[in-house]
Amino acid sequence: MPGSSVIRTPANIPDLPSQTAQELEPVLKVFEFRVSRYYASLIDWKDPDDPLRRIVMPETSELDSMLDIDASDEESNTVAHGLQHKYRPTALLLVNDVCSAYCRFCFRKRFTLATLRTDHILPPGHDHSNEKETTFDIRSGIEYIAQHPEIDNVLITGGDPLTLSVGRLETIIRQVRAIPHVRAIRIGSKVPAFDPETITADVLAMLSSYSSADRRIYMMMHFNHQRELTSVACGKIAEIIGHGLAACNQTPLLRGVNDSSTELAALHRGLADAGVAPYYVFQCRPTRGNERFMLSLQEGLEIVNGAKAQLSGLAKRFRYVGSHTTGKIEIVGVLGDKLVLRYHEAKSTADENRLMTWPVDRPVAWFDEIVRNQAAKEVAA
Repeated sequence: MPGSSVIRTPANIPDLPSQTAQELEPVLKVFEFRVSRYYASLIDWKDPDDPLRRIVMPETSELDSMLDIDASDEESNTVAHGLQHKYRPTALLLVNDVCSAYCRFCFRKRFTLATLRTDHILPPGHDHSNEKETTFDIRSGIEYIAQHPEIDNVLITGGDPLTLSVGRLETIIRQVRAIPHVRAIRIGSKVPAFDPETITADVLAMLSSYSSADRRIYMMMHFNHQRELTSVACGKIAEIIGHGLAACNQTPLLRGVNDSSTELAALHRGLADAGVAPYYVFQCRPTRGNERFMLSLQEGLEIVNGAKAQLSGLAKRFRYVGSHTTGKIEIVGVLGDKLVLRYHEAKSTADENRLMTWPVDRPVAWFDEIVRNQAAKEVAA
């Protein structure tokens, strides 16, 4: 696939004040900037509150963050170079560290935005000085998946797999598809939003050749705001679906981007109209530098419920969840004075479908304290 034209420094954005670009230079030494020219054309760079600008624009506050770089403890799920296995039926292959543009809230910024490799997660025996966390050489990952028949679906992710050449991506998909017990292949990508025109006919034809009625390829898209659903993007979605690929979407809930019921509803209405299945709305992970995007669970639930009240059943199929160390925790609702949560997927079988509660009048933005509190209650009982 031909590489798309990208802007790699804010100084090359014509409508951005030069002083702003200069102030960001210290940030760029730690966390890179990258935006496709297509996506840059959608942004009002003179408006600091433009939601699309907020997605890709660095801020000096990123350097003051005290949050963890691996908020969901992906290190504990890494079982081979570039392979994670957290949930019994699902494996993740991390195949590259590049995206068409870089989301500032990325929970894997340790190897996407970060300029140093010190936080890359590598299995024992691997060297940070000459290896990345992601890898094109997936042989050890393929061997692991082949030896674990409980794995029936594989998520190919990164970075963004759709920034790879057609040949390299096909090599990866072919190896995964050759494993008999893997039924579904998922491709996590924001290219349909960030640079849809780079998804060429050759890419779609290749993906289609590995997708069948009983062995489907799923495009796991990342549209965060209704303005990303341009005519170009929607046209590409139609091509994706027309090639027999399943289309789904997931988005984090982000302060200043989609943190209103009206916007969240408009986004999911537009996705449903385009034939994309709403999948997850994620609680923003407390990854280093993400403070400005985070909301409390209580705020998030109010926004999600307000959005769902405006939507048809087709558009409100998504679940509001957070990807915690212990599993995907769904924020279900409020019962009396309690916030009710449930494990939608659990790392430990003991947590499957477990319910938890939290005082609704105690704002909380992440699940660590809730999980600890639930464990303490169960020990006391």
